[in-house]
Amino acid sequence: MPDLTLSFVNARLFDDVSFHPCVRFKRWEGERVLSFIPPDGNFRLMSYHIGSQSVVAIPIYVRHNLSIKTGEHGRLDLTVGPKQTLGRSVEGVKIEVLMPKCILNCCLTSNQGKYNYDPVSKILHWEIGKIDVTKLPNIRGTVQIFTSFTFR
Repeated sequence: MPDLTLSFVNARLFDDVSFHPCVRFKRWEGERVLSFIPPDGNFRLMSYHIGSQSVVAIPIYVRHNLSIKTGEHGRLDLTVGPKQTLGRSVEGVKIEVLMPKCILNCCLTSNQGKYNYDPVSKILHWEIGKIDVTKLPNIRGTVQIFTSFTFR
């Protein structure tokens, strides 16, 4: 059975960390090293956020346009592309967009990956996977707006 250890160049960037039960938490607290025996099957080892105060260059860019006018519908257009990756591919890309409170629902089409919109939390989840640089990932379509919503 393998016993794995992962170390990070700057583990202090991680905020709000949660681990799979297989991770030895005391070792993380003391040394900022992930030490674990992987369980059988697929599992999520770690979830985390990187705080807004951290200066971390992510390997992608996002171009976005959300047009909301008075009425029942608006338009959303998002395109994701790699920054200079020196020939390496960008994989496992997931985008989360917190939509404005006035958005009821979305009717979108994506050319890569799959999406889901949660009208309660107002979060659009777009799971892209590996970015195909010959055809950049794009999601676009209409958004349904509260008809009684007033802009301020």
